[in-house]
Amino acid sequence: MDCLLAEFHKACIYTVPKHVIYSKAAFEAKEAYFRAIGYREEEGKLETTEKYLERLGSYMKLYGALVQTEAQGVQNMHGLEEGWVWLARFLNNLPANVYTAVALEAFLRMAGFALHRKYKSQFRKILKAISEQFIQALKDRGDPRISSVITRLQDYMESNAFLKEPEGWRLKDSLLSSDLVPDADHRQQHYYSQDRHFYYQR
Repeated sequence: MDCLLAEFHKACIYTVPKHVIYSKAAFEAKEAYFRAIGYREEEGKLETTEKYLERLGSYMKLYGALVQTEAQGVQNMHGLEEGWVWLARFLNNLPANVYTAVALEAFLRMAGFALHRKYKSQFRKILKAISEQFIQALKDRGDPRISSVITRLQDYMESNAFLKEPEGWRLKDSLLSSDLVPDADHRQQHYYSQDRHFYYQR
């Protein structure tokens, strides 16, 4: 499991979770920053933000699938308790921006059903905090790239999508393996911290 998680963290820093802050002192150019958070190069050019966000969302859905998977007779070594801790750390320590919004929405789509099933009212409290604080912080940024993911997050909560069992929730014949997670460059840089506190119960 440690090897699998290491591959997740290499492929997508938000599975840790952590966020790299851009500063001119730390990066010679914006391109260096983009590489640090996981942008890939294609024919000598950095991929578009749209393509990066699509890939980021895919990694987070895969991570969410790992967290929420139940297989009869097999203990998930990185299951719902770890997913609950991840969610609290994410909301406590990461800023609200287009990258973290995509990561959060994708994770909730996959793991929200199982987290609600286990934590019930505590999970609903987390969603309320996301609605009142995280989404509001996104709106305050005034970034036009964020509008679509704000809509998806609001729809997820308002439609109670977490009550619907996601496809693949009951995994019976096989478990996720490290073969499902491709390699990606990963670097450790400066991480964001702030004063939001979302307490969790285990």
